[in-house]
Amino acid sequence: MTDKVKVGVVGYGVIGKRVADAVHAQPDMELVGIADIISDARMDIAVKRGYPIYCWDSNFKDSFTKSGIEIAGLDTDFVEELDIVVDCTPKGIPDKNRSKFNNIPTIVQGGEPHKSQDASFSTFANYDDVIGKKRVRVVSCNTTGLARVLSSLDRAYGIDKSFISIVRRAADPLRSNRGPINGVVPVLGKSHHGPDVVTVMPQLEGKIYSLAIAASFTLSHVHMLQIKLNNIPSNGKKDVINLWRSTPRIITRQGREGLFDTAQLVEYYRDLGRLRYDRPENFIWEETIDVTPDGNCYFIMDIHMESIPIPENVDCIRAMLEMEDDYLKSAYKTDLALEILNENANYGI
Repeated sequence: MTDKVKVGVVGYGVIGKRVADAVHAQPDMELVGIADIISDARMDIAVKRGYPIYCWDSNFKDSFTKSGIEIAGLDTDFVEELDIVVDCTPKGIPDKNRSKFNNIPTIVQGGEPHKSQDASFSTFANYDDVIGKKRVRVVSCNTTGLARVLSSLDRAYGIDKSFISIVRRAADPLRSNRGPINGVVPVLGKSHHGPDVVTVMPQLEGKIYSLAIAASFTLSHVHMLQIKLNNIPSNGKKDVINLWRSTPRIITRQGREGLFDTAQLVEYYRDLGRLRYDRPENFIWEETIDVTPDGNCYFIMDIHMESIPIPENVDCIRAMLEMEDDYLKSAYKTDLALEILNENANYGI
């Protein structure tokens, strides 16, 4: 395709508003608009950005009128304009939206079941698998982060086994109805994160296990990993750090530089001027990285749950519409437009 592809975003919430901004920033994509049933102050941002707003259900048209929000049309008008749609509505709603999409290519988010889609997607794990697919699920925030580090290690050294412990935020920052809490809530049994990684890295079937707890904070998720490598890095920790420094969307820094906890990370990226203090990159504390003589790799990383799957949504558009057949070239285009380009990373160009 030589012209800009026309992209629509359904659902202007935590993920939808970020996907809309990311698509709008891409030089090879046109954001046709956003569609929702919400007509309150949350739409002010879309209005300010000049995004066309569509009413996703005609039953809510009057509420837009009463709120003084000019709509560009209804759901039927919206879909007619699109080459692809990114459905960012809450869990369970995308399946109900299927009938509205008229078989146009559709991306759904990680909360939707893998088995109901043509494939699940992670840029660095299985980009080629979704080229030309019609309905694809971009995996969740935690799975996106895990797929980035695990695919890099698997390519470089091979993975024998993986054990993942996750401390999950109890709720997104705006979900005040879920707090405050005073406790730690364990996932009773194996968490879904390991099996979800397998949807994009089937070679890890039977080689990955995950546990998780929810704790009383809202800033991010923290992962603690033990990965048994098939081939031991000759220079141990140094080689692993160099691998991740050359991998897009992974940041390694020393905590002693002033980034010693999740609160400091948030403050740092806020001071950098990142919109919404977003950090769509994995952050790994270098002091926590270790490689033992028997090939066990240990590390702790932080995942900003609200923004980390956003670049992958953009790459997924290119894969599904066959706009780019190389995952690194797509990542370069996306990261450059989003101003998160890692100048030390290998983008294959």
